[in-house]
Amino acid sequence: MTSRRTLLASMLTLAYGVPVVTLAAAARLSADYDRTSSYGVLTVSAPGASKIRTHVLGGRNPVRYLIDIEGVKLTEELSRDIRRIASDRFVSDVRCGQYKPDTVRIVVEMKKGVGGAVLTGSSLSRFRVRFAEGKSAQITQTESTPRQTAKAAEHKPVKQNTARKKETICVVIDAGHGGADPGAVGRKKTYEKHVVLEIAKKLANQINRTRGMRAVLTRTTDVFIPLHKRAQRAVTEKAHLFVSVHADAWTSSSAHGASVFTLSTTGASSLQARWLAQTQNKVDEIGGVDFSTVPQQARQAAVDMLAESKLIAGLQIGHAVLAEMGKVESLHKDSVESAEFAVLKAQGIPSILIETGFLSNPSDESRLRSSQHQTRVAQAVCRGVVRAVREYPGYFTPKG
Repeated sequence: MTSRRTLLASMLTLAYGVPVVTLAAAARLSADYDRTSSYGVLTVSAPGASKIRTHVLGGRNPVRYLIDIEGVKLTEELSRDIRRIASDRFVSDVRCGQYKPDTVRIVVEMKKGVGGAVLTGSSLSRFRVRFAEGKSAQITQTESTPRQTAKAAEHKPVKQNTARKKETICVVIDAGHGGADPGAVGRKKTYEKHVVLEIAKKLANQINRTRGMRAVLTRTTDVFIPLHKRAQRAVTEKAHLFVSVHADAWTSSSAHGASVFTLSTTGASSLQARWLAQTQNKVDEIGGVDFSTVPQQARQAAVDMLAESKLIAGLQIGHAVLAEMGKVESLHKDSVESAEFAVLKAQGIPSILIETGFLSNPSDESRLRSSQHQTRVAQAVCRGVVRAVREYPGYFTPKG
C-alpha cells in the first residue's frame, strides 16, 4: 500500500506540479465543533501547517465545503476529533483524509440551504468556519498563512504572474458552433456562431499579449468542428486550460446575464470510464501522465484522483473568471454551475464553458452585437484566467 501511494503521489506531481513534501514529524492537528440554535462552528488547529485553503464543491448533492490543510500529514488525533462530530441541522457529515502527500482535506457535507464562511481573525492555530442557513458560502475561496513579522511584510515583493518566464501556459479557446450549426439566434438575427467567434478572437489576443501565456483557437473561420475534435485539440496542444465560449438562449426573453459552467460529477464518472478504457493501450497519457507502466490495480485510484483534481480546478478557475465577468456585465447566476458538456471532456485538462449572455434577451443581444462589449467580455475572461494562474499555479505547471 505504501508503494502504491508513493506511485500515485508521483503521478499527481507530474500532472499538476504538486510538490511531494516529506515531513520530519507529523504536525499537531485537532478539530472541534460547537453548535447553537443559529449556527455551527468548526474550529481547526494546525499550527504546523504552511497554509489552509477553503472552497465549495458545488454540482453535487449535498454541497461540500472543503478545507485543505497544506504542509501536514493526517494524525490520529484529527481523525478521532472529526469522527466525534455528529450531524445537526447545518451539516450532515464531516470526514477527513490525506488528500495529497502534503495536504490533509476535511470535507463538510452541508444541509440544503446552508453555507459556510471563514470567521474574521482565523489563523493556522485557530481556523474557524461558521455554517448557517443562507448564502454565506455559495462562492467561498479563502486561505490562511502564517503571519509575517512587520519587517518581513515591508519587503514583501509585489504579487506577479507566477507563470514561468521561459515556458508558456497554453489556453485553448473554443468558439462554439460554426458552419451549418448557427447555435442560438436572436430576434435581430444575431447568430451565436458569429458572436462567440469574435469574442474568442479578442480573448486570444488578450491571452497572447500576456507574458508567459499563449492562446490556440479551435476555429478561426465559420466552420463546423465536431465536439470531440475540439476537446482533442486541447490534448494535442498540451493545454493547461480549455475555454469554450458560447451565448445562450431561452424560451423566455426575461432570462439574461452571463454564466460559467464546469464539468459535472456525472460527467466525471463517464470521463473516468473513458480514461480507464484508454489506459489499456500500450502508451496512453492522462493529463500528461504516462499510464502504460502503471499496475492495472492502481489505475482506478489514480484516475479517480486526477478526475477530482480536474473538477476542483475547473471550479476554482471558473470562480475567478465569473468574478471578473461580474464587473462588466450582469450574471445569470452568481456561482459556477456544473453540467455534462461533451466539449469539456478533454483528458485531465481543467475546462470551463462560458455563456456570455442570452441572445433571446433583447438587451443581452444588443450588447453582444457590440464590438466594445465583446472586448470588455474578453478582457474580463483574460483577467480571470490570469488571476487563476496567480492563485492556483499548481494547475498551470508547464507541460513538456
